[in-house]
Amino acid sequence: MKKIVALIVFSLLLVFVPKKSEQHVKWGFNYTMKTIVIDAGHGGHDGGCHGVSAHEKNVTLSVALKLGALLEKNIPGLNVIYTRKTDAFVELHERAAIANRYKADLFVSIHCNANNNTSAYGTESWTMGLHKSEGNLDVAKRENSAILMEKNYDIHYEGFDPNSPEAYIMFSLNQNAFIDQSLMLAANVEDEFKKDGRFSRGVKQAGFLVLWRTTMPAILIETGFLTNRNEEQYLASEKGQNELTQSIFTAIKNYKIKVEGEVNALFNNQDRTVSVKNDQGNNVESTDLKKIDTVQSPAPDKTTADHKTTPSVYYSVQLAASKNQINIKTAPYSDVQMVRVEADDSGYFRVFAGKHSTKKAAMDQLDVLVQKGFKGCFIVGFENGKRFVVH
Repeated sequence: MKKIVALIVFSLLLVFVPKKSEQHVKWGFNYTMKTIVIDAGHGGHDGGCHGVSAHEKNVTLSVALKLGALLEKNIPGLNVIYTRKTDAFVELHERAAIANRYKADLFVSIHCNANNNTSAYGTESWTMGLHKSEGNLDVAKRENSAILMEKNYDIHYEGFDPNSPEAYIMFSLNQNAFIDQSLMLAANVEDEFKKDGRFSRGVKQAGFLVLWRTTMPAILIETGFLTNRNEEQYLASEKGQNELTQSIFTAIKNYKIKVEGEVNALFNNQDRTVSVKNDQGNNVESTDLKKIDTVQSPAPDKTTADHKTTPSVYYSVQLAASKNQINIKTAPYSDVQMVRVEADDSGYFRVFAGKHSTKKAAMDQLDVLVQKGFKGCFIVGFENGKRFVVH
């Protein structure tokens, strides 16, 4: 769990500085989840799926507004942002952009499901990833088809074809940076649904465009099947929507408590110390993180760049994390410089690029990798072989 928590805090506003002398600086840690974006799927001329009388865009908006109100009422200080609060059409890329602009800690997209088999029923919670079945791919295709209603969708989504199975493979492989946190939240949601007597179809992965460019943990919740007459009546009812809202709220609340408690305990119980030098080469000792942030980073170490030696503190770019073995000799990793894959105690395989002696050098490589298509990559630090989080 500590490994998972360590990945979760990549988004925290904290700067770690390499150890370069015998003088040390100590600090405390107090992480709070501050912003969540609630996304009501579809809207406007995009009605989504429908049943006999209920339309997805109306159900999702009602649940999203109820969920936001519940969060605002019961979690003081939490900033709740909506991608839409009316029957408006919002392009998929703009929904992610809203979350990124507000530097959200979580992105939760609310949807309803559909199936040609009208007996299909139950809930599903999805994260970005590679589909493992044709059924998973079909759900992603249906939700992604909304881009066909957008102007210039081929430009906004870099030529992505929502109807091409092959397009989803490369599309999904690059988007695993937040998989640990997203899976944790998705599992929480499904657990709460089951407690309330709903049939859970489980946590699943596929290539959803609405999750693609989010730079935070993000999930898509399929609240039930409008094509199932019984579930349609439930989803359209005040009682059903209130129960759905309560389940999702409880899952988010528990996620928040768990993350904040374990992150703060993890960092505050560690004697994390650093020492730095100012521009004149003199030692600097301070408990003020702002002062530490202004200290100039040391010049890049040539031996670090070519991996001849590895310093006790270095920085890498994390590209992906998966429960499955990752072959870095194949695309999209085969043309990445200084790429490596490492397994950890939690059972995840993580792909890293570079071993840089400075954060700036890692940032330079990150910029290159983003241009290559690794939209969700981020920087992590290593001290004596142990990962720590860098912002």
